[in-house]
Amino acid sequence: MDMETKQTILTRLLPKTGQTTVRRAGDDGTYQSGWWKGKSVSDNLERFISKTLDGDDVVIDKATSLMWPKDFTGSAANSGNIINWNGAIDFCISLSFAGFSDWRLPNILELISIWDSSLTNPGIPSPFINVVNSQYYWSSTSSPEIYTEKVCCYTYYLYLALRERSGVNYLLPVRGGV
Repeated sequence: MDMETKQTILTRLLPKTGQTTVRRAGDDGTYQSGWWKGKSVSDNLERFISKTLDGDDVVIDKATSLMWPKDFTGSAANSGNIINWNGAIDFCISLSFAGFSDWRLPNILELISIWDSSLTNPGIPSPFINVVNSQYYWSSTSSPEIYTEKVCCYTYYLYLALRERSGVNYLLPVRGGV
């Protein structure tokens, strides 16, 4: 698959984790595999593209073709306020932002795709801004065993946790990738 042609390709490559330090031969730092396939770190192309659409700032992930609000505390992210899981889904579904109205709460794999394992507190790279440090963000993914528990990601470092849907956490909507 030639990612250099700038054509739309329906299958997605997994993004790089960001780990560049080799802690042991054969680990992720050794291979640094992922987006862009066949490229080394030194000539890696820009993955996250910041754009302003209809006056709103978004980040487009070229690895996954997902679009995210740039500001983790902006209006598209519930102004950085915490919310329960049902409210988070309703908020995202009703969101009109950057000229689009097909926003949704990301699944857990989409949410962790923006984490960079080379970073901590927050583990979210630029061009994203105003990431609320050391907090949980909702995903649309439910626990396979306990209906009332939903899977969240933690912004200090990549950490998945089950949280009660009646509890409150932060949200970051996404669009595309369906």
